[in-house]
Amino acid sequence: MASKNRRGMNLERRRSLAGIMFVLPWIIGFVGMFIRPLVSSMLYSVSNTKISPRGMILEYIGFVNFHKAFFSDLYYSQYLFGEVSGMVSNAVIILAFSLMMAVIISGEFKGRTLIRTVFFLPVICGSGVVLSILNGDVMSNSIISGERASMLFQTKGIDSLLLNMGLNYDLVTTLTGIVDGIFNLTWKSGLQILLFLSGLLSVSPSLYESAKIEGATRWEVFWKITFPLVTPILILNVVYTIIDGFTDYSNKVMRYILNFARELNFSYSAALSWIYFIIIMAIIGITYAIINKRVVYTVE
Repeated sequence: MASKNRRGMNLERRRSLAGIMFVLPWIIGFVGMFIRPLVSSMLYSVSNTKISPRGMILEYIGFVNFHKAFFSDLYYSQYLFGEVSGMVSNAVIILAFSLMMAVIISGEFKGRTLIRTVFFLPVICGSGVVLSILNGDVMSNSIISGERASMLFQTKGIDSLLLNMGLNYDLVTTLTGIVDGIFNLTWKSGLQILLFLSGLLSVSPSLYESAKIEGATRWEVFWKITFPLVTPILILNVVYTIIDGFTDYSNKVMRYILNFARELNFSYSAALSWIYFIIIMAIIGITYAIINKRVVYTVE
């Protein structure tokens, strides 16, 4: 019995060591490259910054910038509320779509390797700039200006046709909005699909065989076996989707903060960044606490 406990502890320690080694490059990078800028931005947020030949001069002003962001800056509050509300709906759609596509491509069919490669492309080219170029005008001046005038992934022109057919305006707007968002949805779901796929492929086939023998329907198999066993991947995808949505290239809050930094108003820009960071962490923490209670962890 004692030998079994020792073997169990050794296995647990090896797994812990493997986990530490896996995150070690990130820890080294964070300590070496991010701690100093993080502390500097915190100091900037409570100071009035001035650039001089000797470098940056900081004059402590307290939480004036934070008060301004909440009570004087109407644009920031508006952008912040819009991004938070939009993130919730987008995250639900992305996660549902990702799980559905992962279930589809996890099956046995010809060409599945090619299909999986196609869904891996967004991970390879996972840049918001690349997405904006693909979804924008092919003319260089439009790309630089950030305009999105391309007809490749949009339904401009179809809406007028549908309206002439007598369809309701709200219905037409909803349908064209869904079609316009298909490309963005597919692009932003690449990594989530791969993670869900890895979770689905790790489920033991014997569980499905047992369920089939017992006469369970596919719907019952999905909700009783498949979905519970991919919940650890679900919580990972939820956190990633939230962060990805809040740091997207087209995010209005990010661009608003960046505009102040470009104007050399580092003090106010840093304050807005810290408010945004705290809100993101709070949302992630609340979401994790809610979902983690329903996560099913299998013991090997």
